[in-house]
Amino acid sequence: MRTHWIRIAAGLLALSPLAGADNHKREIKEIFSSADETVQFIELFDADKDEHNLSLTSLSTASGSFFAFPSNLPTTDTENRHVLVATAAFAAIPGAPAPDYIIPAGFLDHLGDTVTYAATPHAVSFGALPTDGLKSIDAAGVQATNSPTNYAGATGSVVLATSVVRNGRGINPVCYSASPAALGKPWSATVNATNHPGALGVLLSGWSLPSSGPTISAGQLLVNVTSQRYFQIGKAVSAGQAQILATMPVNVALIGRTMATQPVIFGGGLELCNAVDLKIGW
Repeated sequence: MRTHWIRIAAGLLALSPLAGADNHKREIKEIFSSADETVQFIELFDADKDEHNLSLTSLSTASGSFFAFPSNLPTTDTENRHVLVATAAFAAIPGAPAPDYIIPAGFLDHLGDTVTYAATPHAVSFGALPTDGLKSIDAAGVQATNSPTNYAGATGSVVLATSVVRNGRGINPVCYSASPAALGKPWSATVNATNHPGALGVLLSGWSLPSSGPTISAGQLLVNVTSQRYFQIGKAVSAGQAQILATMPVNVALIGRTMATQPVIFGGGLELCNAVDLKIGW
C-alpha cells in the first residue's frame, strides 16, 4: 500500500507545472558600472531549458546588497538565453536593451565586490570595475566593450559620458573641474581663481587631442592647440571663481567623441590650470 501511494505522489508531481522547472544552472556572464554607480547591469546566462523559476532565488553582494527576483521569466524556453538585471538609469538610456529586472543604484561596489546568484550558486569576485563608460567585465574579469543582452534577445552597447582630471607633471594648480558631457543634460565647468591675485576672467577651450605639452611661463600646456578646436568660452571671475553652464544637445553623432579641455586664468598674469578630458555619451 505504501508503495502505491508513493507512485501516486510521484505521478502528481510529474503533472505539476513546476515539474522539471528550475533555476540552478544560470551563471553570471557580464558586469558593468558607471563611476557614480547609477548605471549598472548584471547579465546572466543559461544554456539549459526550463530554468525560469527566478522568483525562488536572488542576487546578493559582499558589500551588502540583496535582490530577490519578484517574478519568474515569462516562458520556459530559457535555453541559451540571457537575463538582464540593471538599474533604472541604465533603463533610461535611449537604445539600451530593456532590463528584465530593475535593481537599485549602487547595487555593486564599483571599487571591488563579490556578486552571487544564489540558486546555482555562482559567484564572481572582482576588483575595481572599469569606469571609462564603455568597458564591462566577464566572469573571469576580462574587460571588453559592454554588450548587455536581455531575455528577448535585444542587445546593444552603451557609451556613458566621462570626465577625467589630468595634470601632466603636476606643475599647474588643480583649479578646474567639469561634469561629464552627457547628451541632453546640463554641463558645468568651474575654475577656482581664489589663489590667483588680480584674476579678472577665464578662457576655457576644448580640443580634439591632449598634450603632455611644453612648459611656458603660465604653466604646462595640456591640450594640443594644433588639433581641432571644438569650443572656446570666456567667463568673468566673480567671488573668486568662474562657472560655465551649458546644456548638451541630443546629437547621437557626438557619442564617443573625446576632447581635452583646459582653462587659463587672466588678470594679474596668466596661469594655466589642470586639464579635464571629456568623453561625450549618455
